[in-house]
Amino acid sequence: MKGCLICFAFLLNRRTVIIFAPIMKRIYNLIKAMCPITVLALLASPQDTLAAQEKKSWVPQLFGVIKPRFETNTETGDMRFNINNARLGVKGEVFTSPGIFRYQFQADLNAEGKLSILDTYVTFASGAFEITLGQQLSRFCTEISRGPRLNYFASSSFMTSYIGSYYETSSAGSQTGNFGPRDIGIMLKYGATKKFPINIQAGLMNGNGINNPKWSKNVNFVGRVWIDPGKLLNGFGIAANYYTGKTPFGNNITMVGGELRYIKGRWIIEGEYARRWLWLPFETDKLDLAVAHAIYRQPMKNWGPVKFLAPMVRWDYGYNISLLDAQSDIMHFNAQRLTGGLTIGFTEKLLQCELRLNYEHFFIKNKPAGLASNPTFQNKIIVEFFLAF
Repeated sequence: MKGCLICFAFLLNRRTVIIFAPIMKRIYNLIKAMCPITVLALLASPQDTLAAQEKKSWVPQLFGVIKPRFETNTETGDMRFNINNARLGVKGEVFTSPGIFRYQFQADLNAEGKLSILDTYVTFASGAFEITLGQQLSRFCTEISRGPRLNYFASSSFMTSYIGSYYETSSAGSQTGNFGPRDIGIMLKYGATKKFPINIQAGLMNGNGINNPKWSKNVNFVGRVWIDPGKLLNGFGIAANYYTGKTPFGNNITMVGGELRYIKGRWIIEGEYARRWLWLPFETDKLDLAVAHAIYRQPMKNWGPVKFLAPMVRWDYGYNISLLDAQSDIMHFNAQRLTGGLTIGFTEKLLQCELRLNYEHFFIKNKPAGLASNPTFQNKIIVEFFLAF
């Protein structure tokens, strides 16, 4: 019986080999034929992946902000609908070794009914260092660097509106202007690290504002040193700012400023102060500006599309603000403004999709006659829809 089993096993194994031999041979030939292709695929795969990443990195991303609003002047009873901002931009990045190139272009589609080019720059970043060349934010301080996309209130602060202002009086009449938050130049930045949690930024700018690349024998300097909230102190951040150079009229100008910020949990509390010296032929014009605001974000549950409510308040102060009146004469005045508001958010975060209800009240002693017809310095209610993407 045992011999029979051995014979049966031998015949079975022999038959199995005979049956599966052609199949195994085909598999072997297939593997042999695929080996060169497989090796080539493996060699090409990293390059293809890198090429795909490189191609993808060039693809621009759209971003923008739209701010339609309704305003009513509580002093005169006048009202209007307005598109305060309609900005559209593209940005992207190109991976290299050992750094990365970023690019950004942004335009305002409704700058008083005209198209205005805002950002046009390229940044090279490697590790903690960045260098940016082109038309960009001058980064003198946090407040003027916010722009409409990062401003918590419907209107810009006094700091944003007047810190870069300048004027000239001549036989041809008085002229005023404002550098604005952007200029054309080069900016170098060192970003905070764990070992050195201090940000440092310095740049050289034309000093003529946006879209105005005039030839000049001088360039303006801007510098900034800051610690982001929470990096060293619990929730607190500080900054020091400096700017010096010439105005487009050739007058020397210097600005200094400081900031204190507290961001933790649902609270955002920030304050800034800046002083500007403008050296005129027969006098030195000084301008002091300050702003402080507090925001509390309260999440809402089961409120349908409403995700949060954020009550907020802001105080503006300006000493020796200068403007032209209807007769093109320069008027000087001091002003304070108190803004109270409620933001209704339709997403989880601030500054994405929200409805803003703001009331602005001005306190101006010895109000110049030229301000009587200027709605900018009159009390108003603003209802604004904010959408950023």
